Formats: sequence, C-alpha cells, structure tokens
Amino acid sequence: MYSGIDFDERKGIPPDERVFVPAAGFVLAGGRSTRMGQDKALLTLGGEPLVKRGVRKLSMVCAEVAIAGGAENLMQFGRVIPDESSGCGPLAGIVAALEQSSFEWNLFLAVDAPFVPVSVLKALLFMAAGSPSVCVMARTQGVMQPLCAVYSREALAMLRQELVAGRWKITRAIEAAGPVKVVDFDDASWFANLNTPEEFAEAERHLDALDT
Repeated sequence: MYSGIDFDERKGIPPDERVFVPAAGFVLAGGRSTRMGQDKALLTLGGEPLVKRGVRKLSMVCAEVAIAGGAENLMQFGRVIPDESSGCGPLAGIVAALEQSSFEWNLFLAVDAPFVPVSVLKALLFMAAGSPSVCVMARTQGVMQPLCAVYSREALAMLRQELVAGRWKITRAIEAAGPVKVVDFDDASWFANLNTPEEFAEAERHLDALDT
C-alpha cells in the first residue's frame, strides 16, 4: 500500500505536472446529521465550514464543483443538487449528481471527511485516466471508501436501478455496474468521518492534520 505522497514518488511525476482526467466534483452533503444534532455541513473546523472546505478542495482538481444533497442554505457555497430520493443514503446523491453531470468522470467527497488530503483526490483522478473501470475508489486498511471515489457516468443506469430497487449499499451497487479500480492509502485517519459531537471535538484537537 502507499500514501498519496508515496504514489507521486513511485510514479516519478511531480504533483503540479500530472495529467488528470477532466472531472466534475461533488461534495456529498445530503445526510440528516442525526447523530451530530445539527447540520454537519455548516460546522466550522479550522475557521471554515465543512462544506466550504470540501468545495475548495475539489475546486483544486475539478473543472466544476457542486454540492450533492443538502438544504437550500448551502447554496451560498455553490450549486446544490437535490437528492434523487430522500432517505436512501448517499447513493441518492451520487445518482442525482451523475444525472446532471456533463463529465464522464465525477469525483465525490463526503462533507464530513475534512482530513482527506488533496493528494488523495489527485491520485484518484490520475488513476482514472485511461481506466476501463466504472469507478476508482480509495481504500484504507482493507476498508473501501465509496464516498471518496471517482465514478463514471457509465455506471449511472445500474446505480439508478439499484437505488429504485432499494439496494442502497454503494459498494454493492457500483460493483454491479462494472469493474472497480481500488487505490490503497496507508493513513486511515485521512478518511475519518465526523458523525458525532465527540468525533468533531476530537477533530478540533487535530487541526494540524488538515492539509489545506
């Protein structure tokens, strides 16, 4: 396995000279934030709302960026695409975003994963270039990260079919759509999700781990 930095070194390609596939970026912000007790997207970490941080990171590597799911009050941070169906989890946001995207490749990042470094996003887009897969997904310590992945619009029909059928598990849905390329990263802390006030408080104690 390798980290995003090691990935650059092994390929011998400086990060600022790499060629990525053109892609749209989407911050997945449609969750109900039940365990947090308030809208996670608007929580401020390191002086910046989580949704704004996600939009900014994706803007560094994507041609255009929007917010998939979430309330109308998130429109101050960018275009908001309503979920395809309510109460169906993040698969609904992915389907809705792919429906409206004009790009073949689409990079998704969960709003509550602020520690994912831009180098990871670059690595995923780099691996998507020329890939016959319908998805390039991060994995850490054997755990797939479907909310930090690049999805091809070729997967849309099957993802929509799985959504309508009530099969909302993303990894199962995307594997039904076609081959998935996995990119392993060593640091599991990059992909930590902030679901509770306790987890958010812990994140505040590690602001030095925020890459940007």
